[in-house]
Amino acid sequence: MFAGIASALSGVQAGSRLLGVSAHNIANAQTEDFKRTQATFQESSAGGVVVSLTQDQRPGPQFSTGDDTLSDRQGSNVDLAEELVHTLEATRIIEANLASIRAQDNALGSLLDSIK
Repeated sequence: MFAGIASALSGVQAGSRLLGVSAHNIANAQTEDFKRTQATFQESSAGGVVVSLTQDQRPGPQFSTGDDTLSDRQGSNVDLAEELVHTLEATRIIEANLASIRAQDNALGSLLDSIK
């Protein structure tokens, strides 16, 4: 039972990390030459989830600052629609794992009540 709670807690932490990464990307979406961070989930050997962070090296859109083509600049490579999807996904991951923790807590409480 406790392994299930630990696994669900790991899922809550992973969802929170994804939410933080998305918030960071959204906050920097208008920053020139910003490269978005990607969160990847992997199963842990001890159970639960491990989150790996990598930087997306794809170039952002090019824009010029005037008539001089040598002064072209690169925008961020953040796709706000994609980040919104990640934000919603993170919220659902957190909600699902919290529901699992609540269900396990209720089952453990019922088990302890029956022992009294």
